[in-house]
Amino acid sequence: MMQNTQNLSTDILENLLTEHHDFKVDVYESSDAYQVIAELPGYSKDNIDIQFDEKTLTISVKNTSTITQNQDNYLIKERNSNNQNRQFIFKNVDESNIKATLNHGILNVTLPIHHTKKQINID
Repeated sequence: MMQNTQNLSTDILENLLTEHHDFKVDVYESSDAYQVIAELPGYSKDNIDIQFDEKTLTISVKNTSTITQNQDNYLIKERNSNNQNRQFIFKNVDESNIKATLNHGILNVTLPIHHTKKQINID
């Protein structure tokens, strides 16, 4: 595939500065639930949106700044405004009992597992 090289330096700089700024998460499974723990320092719960739809957990965060400075002087402006999201797919979640807490910049989402397997005894 051929790429337009006219803006190559700008494209490389934008990729380096805008990609891979997703927040960090740990995801693990216990016998009763999935846990998603995300590092979100500086975010309030009003800036975090959590959705579960079609087996997909989506965590979106938005941070906008009210600081107004001369925009022409910025070479890089990441600190004051950003939007990020992460998505995870889970099976057999008890959707009605999903819970989330935010404590000191750590978001903890608990997705209880709805056990569908049933042991059948032979008579």
